[in-house]
Amino acid sequence: MSTISDIKERIDIVSLVSEHVQLTKAGKNYRGLCPFHSEKHGSFFVFPDRQTWRCFGACSTGGDIFSFIMKRENVDFKEALQTLAARAGVPLERVSAAAPERDAKTERLLETIEAAAAYYRRLLLDAEAGRKAREYLGKRHIQPEGEAGTSFRLGYSPEGWTNLKDHLRAQGFSEQDMVEAGLLVQKEEGGTYDRFRDRLMFPILDEKERVIGFGARAFGDAQPKYINSPQSPIFDKSRALYGIHRARSAARKADRIILVEGYTDVLQAHQHGWDNTVAPMGTSLTEHHARVLAHLTKNINLALDADTAGQAAAMKTIREATGRFRDAFGQHLVPQVGMKDEHASRSVLDADIRVITLPAGRDPDEIIAEDPEAWRLLVEKALPYVDFYVDTLMHSVDTATARGKRELIGLCEPIIAELEDPIERSTFYSRLSRSLAVPESALIAQLSGPEQAKSRQQRPTPAPEQQGKRRRTNPSAMEEYCLSLLLTNPGLRSCAENLSQEHFEATENSALFRAWSTSDDMDVVRASLDAPLAEHLDFVLSQPFPAGIPRDDETDRLALRECILRLQEHLLKRHHLMMETTLERERQEQGADAELATLEKTGVVDSNERLHQVFVQKERRQHLK
Repeated sequence: MSTISDIKERIDIVSLVSEHVQLTKAGKNYRGLCPFHSEKHGSFFVFPDRQTWRCFGACSTGGDIFSFIMKRENVDFKEALQTLAARAGVPLERVSAAAPERDAKTERLLETIEAAAAYYRRLLLDAEAGRKAREYLGKRHIQPEGEAGTSFRLGYSPEGWTNLKDHLRAQGFSEQDMVEAGLLVQKEEGGTYDRFRDRLMFPILDEKERVIGFGARAFGDAQPKYINSPQSPIFDKSRALYGIHRARSAARKADRIILVEGYTDVLQAHQHGWDNTVAPMGTSLTEHHARVLAHLTKNINLALDADTAGQAAAMKTIREATGRFRDAFGQHLVPQVGMKDEHASRSVLDADIRVITLPAGRDPDEIIAEDPEAWRLLVEKALPYVDFYVDTLMHSVDTATARGKRELIGLCEPIIAELEDPIERSTFYSRLSRSLAVPESALIAQLSGPEQAKSRQQRPTPAPEQQGKRRRTNPSAMEEYCLSLLLTNPGLRSCAENLSQEHFEATENSALFRAWSTSDDMDVVRASLDAPLAEHLDFVLSQPFPAGIPRDDETDRLALRECILRLQEHLLKRHHLMMETTLERERQEQGADAELATLEKTGVVDSNERLHQVFVQKERRQHLK
């Protein structure tokens, strides 16, 4: 991820713009008076899903967070970058002349760990030493040579202290690179030895299907049962998700992602077609995990154990996960039912979190292997996390006493606040009323009474960065694919005659297109860019082309033609929306003209004010022309 992309991921455009413009909800978007010209009726729109803004009035401009700050503060891209980087907490010092050296080092480590994965893979499939690993997988109904086993590149690390080290040294890899890649352990007294020995190996692949680390399972009673690669320049378990290389597209297609706990859970799920399944690397869900998922879907299913021992852990997981998701997905405001202030509102999580309740003592891989239909039903019947949370509380509190009932109601109050739909809230009240044998009206009074209302009013308001935050799509992907084609195939220049900077909404992509337009020489293009834009250029050039499609001039021309058509469609949609907004504003102004004429006749508005209003409206219309 480039510095620019990182900044965009951390800053929500609604939050940024709302500091300068009073925005109101308009469908799934936001609307306000344009901050760049005077107007009476709002023609300025913010689009959370695309993380863009556009004025459909006299300005007729738009863009992203960078272009907004550039226009608002009257600064260039470099100054806007510094401002937004400071806001996002992204250090710009990382973009330096040392970047190429770091990139080269990263590539060496990736090559080293790739060679190790190939070695482990061969031992699992062909070597006698790998028999125990093959037998273990057979017992778990996992096929090492099946589609999932091949895609996940399962392997086996042999017994002995230097087998991998000797193999990789013979291939020209240095011990230092093996140590830094987490494959060897450095002894205090000097020397090294293989980290993974006599274990089933689960390569961890990133979103680009590159091996970045390993999870390793011991056999029998050997301890520890699981170990992971250590932190390294290419591996961070707090950021890795097992199975993400296959789950990204599947989650988008299904508009849902399933989180399980173990490697074999993920493998079994993928083996049976549930490719939208991932697992954290033996850690609780982190903020980075939540951000990755937020880019894929807002529908999250957590597979949690239902037995007594697992309930406490499940509750902890729910609290941690919803906290992470709240930060990643953000919140939005809804009217507060039952409050005296009719304008009162509350914030709710902008995601649908559900819990797949597993039978006691059963893991997902066991259920899927033995009865795929049973797993499908469990997924379909996943409970909203609020219901799961409350049901679990019902079994943990003695509700036979008045004190126990009050305790349960108090525990439920914060989580009930997440229910946005009045029908869902009503259903919940009815269910809780029956369970506690308490009149529904008394429950509503208790949960909406003065003390509860006061506590809600005293809750901290969500940080500006979180208000209005929505699941984001990546509108820049098509732009970056188009640029990648142009930058890597000079023969396509003549095919891009109809392209202009107007087609590129992302400021950094527009800047790259402008630089490309001025020169055929890549070195000249790179030299014309500031460090962050040069880094973004490298990011665009590093994006993989669709797998399985051969690259030749004809294929590239067809791909570029498709890109240009898509970008033109997006541009036409923006123009069409601008026309609709203009017509709506003119209708509003015509209505204002009629109202002024009526007021003038009744003597409420004198002729001088009338002339002033007409003059202002004519000037505005002239600007539109």
